[in-house]
Amino acid sequence: MSSKPQHFDAIIAGAGIIGCSIAYHLAKRGMRVALLDAEGPAAAASGASDGAISICSKKPGIMARLAMQALHYCEKLASPGGPLSGVFNKRPSFYFSTSEAEDQALDALADQLGGLDGSVYVRADTAGHSAIPDLGSAVRRVVEVSGEAHMIGYAAVNAFLKNAALERIWPCTLTGFKASESIISIKTSRGAMTAGKLILATGVSANSLVPFLPIFSRSGQLIITDRVGSQHKLPGPLTAASYLLSKSSKNPNMGPSPIVIDPLMSGQFLIGSTRENHGTSRQTDFASATRLLSGAAKCYPPILKRRVIRIFAGVRAAVSDGLPTVGEIPGAPGVIIAAGFEGDGISLSSLVGREIASLVDNGQITPDLATLSPERFCRQAAQ
Repeated sequence: MSSKPQHFDAIIAGAGIIGCSIAYHLAKRGMRVALLDAEGPAAAASGASDGAISICSKKPGIMARLAMQALHYCEKLASPGGPLSGVFNKRPSFYFSTSEAEDQALDALADQLGGLDGSVYVRADTAGHSAIPDLGSAVRRVVEVSGEAHMIGYAAVNAFLKNAALERIWPCTLTGFKASESIISIKTSRGAMTAGKLILATGVSANSLVPFLPIFSRSGQLIITDRVGSQHKLPGPLTAASYLLSKSSKNPNMGPSPIVIDPLMSGQFLIGSTRENHGTSRQTDFASATRLLSGAAKCYPPILKRRVIRIFAGVRAAVSDGLPTVGEIPGAPGVIIAAGFEGDGISLSSLVGREIASLVDNGQITPDLATLSPERFCRQAAQ
């Protein structure tokens, strides 16, 4: 006679930063929680992120508002004794222009921040040569923003796991599920399980489990340099205004790759990033990496004194309309998805974890997050 499948109040598939935040918040509500992952914690996008918690890079409107709410909640979790203490840190950010179009993007950025709560604001707006030592002549203007922050993805994942009592099961692949009003039957590579709620935080692979969702992979080439001394270390990430333009573009592959130069705590630079639809993490593209490095050197020439020690491709889960999908899946009672964040997962992880836990526990979620429900794709199909 076969043994009865293990039962949990909630099972989360995906041990990236979103899944781990959800698991932490559910466990804190006293639920019996299992966290599954095909490889292990932070094995995908969460482990290949620069960790920037940015308000400026978010699309104006709902995403910027959610990012601001998440920033404040992250600060609360980072208070002494909190799970993110020592992991979440405030730091300035620098956004620069090299063209008239990018100047206009910086003007729009100032307007966007002016419409928020004031905790993230433009501290300085100066000519490029006077803003940061050793900037290249291609830089026309630099806007310094105060109030943004940094939180390395894998460090936040480890912090959430350290502070949560839950069942950790990996390597374990979710292969299917059957939902009813009372229970969800779950098939995995390690046997059957049952749960009251199932949360899919599986990134790109969410599409294979819920085929009607327009989730796809978008990769980006990333470069890591050797360690640097204090002489040329930037006080914060240096981001091209073309990155802001790409966020508002319907076709992010158009135009030059946005340049981001991020000084890591290790003393290295992370340089990114291209945006390639349906890309893969299994190979890098030398031509794209060369263009990135060349563009970075024009903006910040000290890069030329560094050695490149690693080039890799990170893959993010994107959604066709540029917004993540968060909420219960139509036709699958008790099955909730939180996927498609495409680089916004680090910023939004704490808020999404708290709100998904609230949705599981009492059916409540903030109005802004409610607009990201996967139901929007059913409405679109019916029109």
